[in-house]
Amino acid sequence: MTYPSNKNTHEACCEKESYYIENTENDGTPIVGKVTGVLGAGTANPPIRLPLTTVLFKTPCIKIPQDGGITVQEDGEYFISFDSTFAAAAGTVVTFSIFTPNFSGTALTGAGIATLAELVCLRAGDTVYVTISSTAAVTFATGILIVAKVED
Repeated sequence: MTYPSNKNTHEACCEKESYYIENTENDGTPIVGKVTGVLGAGTANPPIRLPLTTVLFKTPCIKIPQDGGITVQEDGEYFISFDSTFAAAAGTVVTFSIFTPNFSGTALTGAGIATLAELVCLRAGDTVYVTISSTAAVTFATGILIVAKVED
C-alpha cells in the first residue's frame, strides 16, 4: 500500500491485529538493500522485469531474488527509490512500473531518465521489483533500486 507519510497512516499501515509491530528481531540494525542491473537491446512489450540482481549493498533481513528486485524479511514502513537511464528511438514511450508486490507507481520518465521515490508499507516476504515496457525497441536500460526501512 502506498501512502503519504504521516503518523496516522503509519499506524494504520503497520498495525497488526490491534498491536503495533516492534522491531525485536534485529536490535535496531538498519535494513537496507541496493541493487542494480542492465537490460540489453529489445522491445519490452509485453512488460518485462528488470534484472536488478547485482548487489551494491545489503544488510541482514534483505534477500535478492534471482529474477531481480529486493525482498524484505521484516514488516514495516520502507523508503523506496528507483532511478534509471535508458536509450530508445525518438518517440518511443518507455514506462517503468514499480511493484511492492502489488502495483505501487510509475516512474517519471523524460530525456532518457526515470525516477521514483516513495514510502510504502511492506510485510515480511514482500518483494519490490521493477518492470519496463516500451512501444518500440530500447537500446539499453539500466537501473538502481534502493529499499530502506524507516525507523519505527
